[in-house]
Amino acid sequence: MLYYKLSYGVLFLPVTMIIYQLISKRFRWVALLIASIFFYYIVSSYSIKYLAFPVLGAVITWGIGLWLEKLEKKRKEMLGSVSDKSEKSKIKAGFTKKSRGVLILGILALLSMLLYLKYFNFFIINLNSVLAKLSVEHKFSVMEIMIPLGVSFYTMQAMGYMADVYWKKVPAEKNPLKMLLFLTFFPTIVEGPIASYTDVHKTLFGGESIDPDNVIRGYIRISWGAMKKLVIADRLYPAVNALFDMSYEAKGGEVLAAAVLFTVMEYLDFSGCMDMVLGSATVFGVKLPENFRQPFFARNASEFWRRWHISLGVWFKTYIFYPVSMSNLAKKWGKFSKGRVGKHASRMVASAMALLPVWICNGLWHGPKWTYIFYGIFYFVVIMTELIFEPLGDMILAKLKLTRENKAVDFIRIFRTWIVIFVGELFFRADTLPYSFKMFKSMFSGFSLSFLWNGAALGWGLDIYDWLVVLFGLLIVIIVNVIKEKGTDILGGLLEKPMALRWALTLGILFIILIFGLYGPGYQEVDMIYAGF
Repeated sequence: MLYYKLSYGVLFLPVTMIIYQLISKRFRWVALLIASIFFYYIVSSYSIKYLAFPVLGAVITWGIGLWLEKLEKKRKEMLGSVSDKSEKSKIKAGFTKKSRGVLILGILALLSMLLYLKYFNFFIINLNSVLAKLSVEHKFSVMEIMIPLGVSFYTMQAMGYMADVYWKKVPAEKNPLKMLLFLTFFPTIVEGPIASYTDVHKTLFGGESIDPDNVIRGYIRISWGAMKKLVIADRLYPAVNALFDMSYEAKGGEVLAAAVLFTVMEYLDFSGCMDMVLGSATVFGVKLPENFRQPFFARNASEFWRRWHISLGVWFKTYIFYPVSMSNLAKKWGKFSKGRVGKHASRMVASAMALLPVWICNGLWHGPKWTYIFYGIFYFVVIMTELIFEPLGDMILAKLKLTRENKAVDFIRIFRTWIVIFVGELFFRADTLPYSFKMFKSMFSGFSLSFLWNGAALGWGLDIYDWLVVLFGLLIVIIVNVIKEKGTDILGGLLEKPMALRWALTLGILFIILIFGLYGPGYQEVDMIYAGF
């Protein structure tokens, strides 16, 4: 019963809405919690044991938050009882150390659980590989470990919450069940977005009555997201699998097609699911952060990541980039470099110090594969290269009497970013790192786009009907994205239209899904890509 299933839209959501609306405002968050637990139980293959992990995570997070708040209260009491400045400084330093220790304890507890579940076997496999190369006969056993759905998403939300309490951005949540709802809210538990406590707590626990406009807005967005996934993304799945098949030996233009088709499939799958997630939350008046903002209009790699999986980028920026930038190591470098190296060089080293852990963590977050780790390093290198040569690029533009806003320059920058995106996704999707390099190298061997007209593309698992549906669907998505990029609020504008027109549009999208969507007997269900991260 995932977001794109008929049972979700016509049964689970309406029943949850009715129960939510019928009970007292004070306890409506309980209805959302029960619905979330039930949803997680179903999507976890009806296994109650998977619930133990988010529950344990919620208990740890709730306890650490209260502990931090208790230390802060005690600190204020002690500071109020003394007047000597040196004594106050000692008290502040002592409690800062204690609070930092509590925060680190909480983060380590959550990280230990995440690392064990997702990366233990990866570590063992690579350790065995190293031992084999050293001619050591002993091998460590790989364990059968169940990985709970959404563990990366709710773990990051939990760690962010603890850091926010430590930084006194938010008060500690007193109710452990509300903490459990924050971490397991059914629209976000599978694929995010990664929401901060400040983003959602007011609307999540507020219990406001369901607004008919929100229901219409929510269902239109759910339908739009389902169309992107079921009509386009899932239809591209056989072609992507065929082109990335290690036995296929794709060359030249076919490798380029593999990278482009996977990028399109991934974007429509993930952004489509985000539309369904945000639409579901909108039905209940819960405001979640947007996760996509027309990423293919980005002018460089940095901007691309400010538009793609936005909540992940914001999390890394808030909880890794900024703390590293303000660390003692960064301050020491700032003092050392002053007067010794140029400002640009000093800034580049400082940027590299903060960006490297961000991009290593970004790669690791996606999963225990060397291709993901390389993907993170790839973007680190690209972004650092952009930063290093940015002054040179500005100088060249100035000499040519051009600006970045020039349409030709703008087009070149966007096209250049597409190349970075497609190359990155080629390495991201490949089964192994050696195979990804092999594919990349073969792209330049006998390059040809003849598959566009000689019928070879029909051998990738799609017939001419499928390709026409994909092209028509992509055209609609592109038009919508262009309109949104110009700043038009499409959904907001629809709410100003007559009720009949709004429902006609919703039904129209549903008919497109019914006619052109992939589902039913004989259909191989395609899992949501980011649900596995």
